[in-house]
Amino acid sequence: MSEQEWIPYGGKVIPGDVARWTWAHWPEKKRKKKGKVLPLGEHLTTAEVLDVDRQGYVRLSVLKDEIVKNTHAMSLKLLKKGEIIVRKRDTLMRGKAHRLKWTDEAVRAVEVSEFVS
Repeated sequence: MSEQEWIPYGGKVIPGDVARWTWAHWPEKKRKKKGKVLPLGEHLTTAEVLDVDRQGYVRLSVLKDEIVKNTHAMSLKLLKKGEIIVRKRDTLMRGKAHRLKWTDEAVRAVEVSEFVS
């Protein structure tokens, strides 16, 4: 199998894209603690875009989730393969989102185009 090519997201997120981004794993809020709360670790998630709504929410189906950083060496909950998650588009972009290059980028360009209805 050839190496997959990941492209940084620079435009629209559309259904059919396979996205990859990092996000922080924060502790559950049980009670207020004094001082600054730090993330427990960091995930690298790969998911297929199912739908994007007008408010900018993206529905995704998880393909793979892995821990890339675990600052406290404790077990962190992973997302399950096939799990449906919803994230704001801006949140994905903040996580340095990349998309898997389509085999035919011309087809994706037509899908993204605002001039084709």
